[in-house]
Amino acid sequence: MDYAGENYCPQEYEVCLTSDEYYELIETMTEAGIEWEAAAEVSDAQAITDFTWQILFLTPWELAYIALPMSVLAFYGLSIYAAFKYLQRKFS
Repeated sequence: MDYAGENYCPQEYEVCLTSDEYYELIETMTEAGIEWEAAAEVSDAQAITDFTWQILFLTPWELAYIALPMSVLAFYGLSIYAAFKYLQRKFS
């Protein structure tokens, strides 16, 4: 049986299907009403572009949902930095 054009299943793969088994699996999923969409490879540039567009078109609620925890984390981080700098000046 051929696995992706080869006569063996590479060891780094957890699951290996022949092309016949693959198409049978897709047919079974379709009959069960499970939608299947083969994952297409996305280049790094395409992924960055998609991410940028998703960030640009966030709703105000989504922005608030992200901004609130980030503000809290920034406050904690800057407080620790300020305390460190204060101690550094005091003991120098």
